[in-house]
Amino acid sequence: MSGIVERATVFACQQARLVGIVSVPAGPAQDTGVVIIVGGPQYRAGSHRQFVLLARALAAAGHPTLRFDYRGMGDSGGALRSFEAVDDDVAAAIDALLREQPTLRRVVLWGLCDGASAALMYWQATGDARVAGLCLANPWVRSQASHARAQVKHYYTQRLLERDFWIRLLSGKVATSALSGLLRSVMTALRPASPGPAGRGDQRPYQARMADAWRRFPGPMLLVISGQDLTAKEFLDTARGDAAWQGTLDRPGLTRHELPQADHTFSDPAASREVEALTCAWLAGAGRR
Repeated sequence: MSGIVERATVFACQQARLVGIVSVPAGPAQDTGVVIIVGGPQYRAGSHRQFVLLARALAAAGHPTLRFDYRGMGDSGGALRSFEAVDDDVAAAIDALLREQPTLRRVVLWGLCDGASAALMYWQATGDARVAGLCLANPWVRSQASHARAQVKHYYTQRLLERDFWIRLLSGKVATSALSGLLRSVMTALRPASPGPAGRGDQRPYQARMADAWRRFPGPMLLVISGQDLTAKEFLDTARGDAAWQGTLDRPGLTRHELPQADHTFSDPAASREVEALTCAWLAGAGRR
């Protein structure tokens, strides 16, 4: 906590009261702030206090940071909603950070999992000029078909190459349910993709709206990928194989880092610190263009 100050903030979103924590440098601040959009369903602290530590690291590097609870989560009021329906919450959080720190000139959105998806869809829906950069960790693009393909490619295929699997299969120690699961995944993966749920205004599946934002966002982007995470592998497979995502991993202004041993929430302390350092370095460089 040395070198930073933290305080609670309460702000309105529609008719609900939202609660957040602002972390700011004790001394002079940078002119770029960060709003952390948590992956759900969870509240502003995050798994293993992930967002507490991230916010403090960013503030120590000079960047005022707000982490907050969506409506219906944690200490915030209102009805629980999905990541596809939090545009108003994100806008209210940006407003709140700028009120708390009026010297800020720009804001970066940092999101994990469906928090990353929500950040992209927020910009796609609003084109908010205050958002100067996007930090996206293990973005969520799940559909039944994409999940099944990822399971077959990254889990079942590996198991089929293991000697122990075949020994257990031939000895009858592999459960029938496991084999049934493999068959269901293969059949789902081979089935033509069905559209995901559509948003309130834009009727395209949320994955298509994410891809649209990825292509059109004018600012720099940071992509952090965990090597030991099926959600991250599913995102990379989609980005490389889905027509709507073609070329997105090569877009100008994208900085990409992969942490080979990290899990979905960077639960290992070393991985968590690496994400913090990567974010701070990106903000000091590409994030300030």
